[in-house]
Amino acid sequence: MTRNTGLSLLELLLAIALLSIILAATAPSLGGIIEQRRGDEVMRLLRSAIEFTRGAAVSSGGLATLCPSADGQSCGGRWQEGMLAFMDRNGDRVPDSGDTLSRAFRFSAPAGSLRWRSFGNRQYLQMTAMGFTRNQNGNFTWCPANGDARQARQLILNGAGRLREAEDQDGDGIREGSNGGALVCD
Repeated sequence: MTRNTGLSLLELLLAIALLSIILAATAPSLGGIIEQRRGDEVMRLLRSAIEFTRGAAVSSGGLATLCPSADGQSCGGRWQEGMLAFMDRNGDRVPDSGDTLSRAFRFSAPAGSLRWRSFGNRQYLQMTAMGFTRNQNGNFTWCPANGDARQARQLILNGAGRLREAEDQDGDGIREGSNGGALVCD
Protein backbone atom coordinates (compact mmCIF):
# COMPACT_ATOMS: atom_id res chain seq x y z
CA MET A 1 0.00 0.00 0.00
CA THR A 2 1.38 3.40 -1.03
CA ARG A 3 1.03 6.33 1.25
CA ASN A 4 0.72 9.85 -0.22
CA THR A 5 2.81 12.32 1.76
CA GLY A 6 2.03 15.44 -0.32
CA LEU A 7 -0.12 18.42 0.60
CA SER A 8 -3.80 18.61 -0.01
CA LEU A 9 -5.24 21.57 -1.90
CA LEU A 10 -6.63 23.00 1.34
CA GLU A 11 -3.25 22.74 3.09
CA LEU A 12 -1.52 24.40 0.14
CA LEU A 13 -4.01 27.29 0.07
CA LEU A 14 -3.61 27.76 3.83
CA ALA A 15 0.19 27.86 3.50
CA ILE A 16 -0.02 30.43 0.68
CA ALA A 17 -2.45 32.57 2.72
CA LEU A 18 -0.11 32.52 5.74
CA LEU A 19 2.88 33.40 3.57
CA SER A 20 0.93 36.30 2.02
CA ILE A 21 0.05 37.67 5.46
CA ILE A 22 3.68 37.47 6.61
CA LEU A 23 4.94 39.19 3.45
CA ALA A 24 2.31 41.93 3.72
CA ALA A 25 3.31 42.58 7.33
CA THR A 26 7.04 42.85 6.51
CA ALA A 27 6.74 44.89 3.29
CA PRO A 28 6.49 48.29 5.02
CA SER A 29 9.57 47.54 7.12
CA LEU A 30 11.49 46.57 3.98
CA GLY A 31 10.67 49.99 2.52
CA GLY A 32 12.00 51.57 5.69
CA ILE A 33 15.21 49.58 5.45
CA ILE A 34 15.70 50.71 1.85
CA GLU A 35 15.20 54.37 2.81
CA GLN A 36 17.56 53.93 5.75
CA ARG A 37 20.28 52.56 3.46
CA ARG A 38 19.68 55.37 0.99
CA GLY A 39 20.08 57.90 3.81
CA ASP A 40 23.30 56.19 4.90
CA GLU A 41 24.65 56.47 1.35
CA VAL A 42 23.73 60.16 1.08
CA MET A 43 25.44 60.97 4.39
CA ARG A 44 28.57 58.99 3.45
CA LEU A 45 28.94 60.69 0.07
CA LEU A 46 28.16 64.12 1.49
CA ARG A 47 30.68 63.71 4.31
CA SER A 48 33.24 62.49 1.77
CA ALA A 49 32.63 65.51 -0.50
CA ILE A 50 32.98 68.01 2.36
CA GLU A 51 36.10 66.33 3.75
CA PHE A 52 37.60 66.19 0.25
CA THR A 53 36.91 69.90 -0.29
CA ARG A 54 38.39 70.78 3.08
CA GLY A 55 41.46 68.62 2.43
CA ALA A 56 41.96 70.16 -1.02
CA ALA A 57 41.84 73.67 0.46
CA VAL A 58 44.32 72.83 3.20
CA SER A 59 46.77 70.91 1.00
CA SER A 60 46.81 73.56 -1.75
CA GLY A 61 46.84 76.51 0.62
CA GLY A 62 43.91 78.12 -1.20
CA LEU A 63 40.16 78.44 -1.27
CA ALA A 64 38.05 75.45 -2.34
CA THR A 65 34.35 75.53 -3.22
CA LEU A 66 31.73 72.77 -3.09
CA CYS A 67 28.55 73.47 -5.02
CA PRO A 68 25.54 71.56 -6.32
CA SER A 69 26.14 70.36 -9.87
CA ALA A 70 23.78 68.58 -12.20
CA ASP A 71 26.43 68.05 -14.91
CA GLY A 72 29.65 67.59 -12.90
CA GLN A 73 31.31 70.50 -14.78
CA SER A 74 29.57 73.63 -13.52
CA CYS A 75 27.65 74.82 -10.48
CA GLY A 76 23.90 74.61 -10.77
CA GLY A 77 21.03 72.30 -10.04
CA ARG A 78 20.02 70.66 -6.79
CA TRP A 79 22.34 69.10 -4.23
CA GLN A 80 20.79 65.64 -4.66
CA GLU A 81 21.74 65.71 -8.37
CA GLY A 82 25.43 65.82 -7.52
CA MET A 83 28.21 68.06 -6.30
CA LEU A 84 31.36 69.63 -7.67
CA ALA A 85 34.50 70.47 -5.70
CA PHE A 86 37.05 72.83 -7.24
CA MET A 87 39.92 75.12 -6.30
CA ASP A 88 38.39 78.58 -6.51
CA ARG A 89 41.42 80.84 -7.10
CA ASN A 90 39.43 84.08 -7.35
CA GLY A 91 36.73 83.10 -4.81
CA ASP A 92 33.82 83.80 -7.17
CA ARG A 93 32.16 80.40 -6.59
CA VAL A 94 32.20 79.67 -10.33
CA PRO A 95 34.59 77.17 -11.93
CA ASP A 96 36.26 79.29 -14.60
CA SER A 97 39.68 79.70 -16.27
CA GLY A 98 42.31 79.70 -13.51
CA ASP A 99 40.28 77.37 -11.31
CA THR A 100 41.03 73.68 -11.10
CA LEU A 101 38.18 71.18 -11.13
CA SER A 102 38.98 68.72 -8.39
CA ARG A 103 36.19 66.17 -8.31
CA ALA A 104 32.53 65.57 -9.15
CA PHE A 105 30.37 63.58 -6.73
CA ARG A 106 27.27 61.64 -7.81
CA PHE A 107 24.65 59.78 -5.85
CA SER A 108 23.85 56.33 -7.21
CA ALA A 109 20.11 56.65 -6.47
CA PRO A 110 19.16 60.31 -6.00
CA ALA A 111 15.75 59.67 -4.45
CA GLY A 112 14.63 62.23 -1.92
CA SER A 113 15.77 65.79 -1.36
CA LEU A 114 18.97 67.28 0.00
CA ARG A 115 19.09 70.89 1.10
CA TRP A 116 21.85 73.10 2.50
CA ARG A 117 20.97 75.75 5.06
CA SER A 118 23.76 78.06 6.09
CA PHE A 119 24.54 81.43 7.53
CA GLY A 120 23.62 83.88 4.78
CA ASN A 121 21.62 81.16 2.94
CA ARG A 122 24.39 80.65 0.38
CA GLN A 123 23.94 77.67 -1.93
CA TYR A 124 27.61 76.73 -1.97
CA LEU A 125 30.22 75.85 0.62
CA GLN A 126 33.69 77.35 0.70
CA MET A 127 36.65 76.08 2.73
CA THR A 128 39.76 78.15 3.48
CA ALA A 129 43.40 77.12 3.53
CA MET A 130 43.11 76.77 7.34
CA GLY A 131 40.32 74.18 6.93
CA PHE A 132 37.60 76.52 8.18
CA THR A 133 34.41 77.37 6.38
CA ARG A 134 34.20 80.84 4.94
CA ASN A 135 31.69 82.06 7.56
CA GLN A 136 29.27 79.29 6.59
CA ASN A 137 28.27 77.16 9.51
CA GLY A 138 25.12 75.28 8.58
CA ASN A 139 23.60 71.89 7.85
CA PHE A 140 22.65 69.53 5.07
CA THR A 141 19.28 67.83 5.57
CA TRP A 142 18.24 64.79 3.55
CA CYS A 143 14.60 63.72 3.39
CA PRO A 144 13.47 60.52 1.66
CA ALA A 145 11.09 60.72 -1.28
CA ASN A 146 8.22 59.47 0.91
CA GLY A 147 8.72 62.40 3.34
CA ASP A 148 9.08 60.14 6.41
CA ALA A 149 10.89 62.25 9.02
CA ARG A 150 11.95 59.06 10.85
CA GLN A 151 14.32 58.36 7.94
CA ALA A 152 15.55 61.98 7.60
CA ARG A 153 19.22 62.73 8.23
CA GLN A 154 21.18 65.87 8.92
CA LEU A 155 24.90 66.57 8.66
CA ILE A 156 25.90 69.61 10.72
CA LEU A 157 28.97 71.69 9.84
CA ASN A 158 30.48 74.24 12.21
CA GLY A 159 32.65 77.22 11.28
CA ALA A 160 35.84 75.28 12.08
CA GLY A 161 34.96 72.75 9.36
CA ARG A 162 33.98 69.97 11.78
CA LEU A 163 31.11 67.63 10.93
CA ARG A 164 28.64 65.75 13.08
CA GLU A 165 25.43 63.89 12.33
CA ALA A 166 22.13 64.71 13.99
CA GLU A 167 21.03 62.08 16.51
CA ASP A 168 17.76 61.04 18.10
CA GLN A 169 18.28 62.46 21.60
CA ASP A 170 14.78 61.91 23.01
CA GLY A 171 14.14 58.39 21.72
CA ASP A 172 11.06 59.25 19.64
CA GLY A 173 12.54 57.80 16.44
CA ILE A 174 13.20 61.19 14.81
CA ARG A 175 16.62 62.84 14.87
CA GLU A 176 16.99 66.31 16.35
CA GLY A 177 18.71 68.80 14.08
CA SER A 178 21.11 71.65 14.65
CA ASN A 179 18.30 73.80 16.09
CA GLY A 180 17.49 71.17 18.75
CA GLY A 181 14.09 70.36 17.24
CA ALA A 182 12.96 67.23 15.44
CA LEU A 183 13.85 67.06 11.74
CA VAL A 184 10.93 67.88 9.49
CA CYS A 185 10.48 66.86 5.86
CA ASP A 186 8.47 69.35 3.79
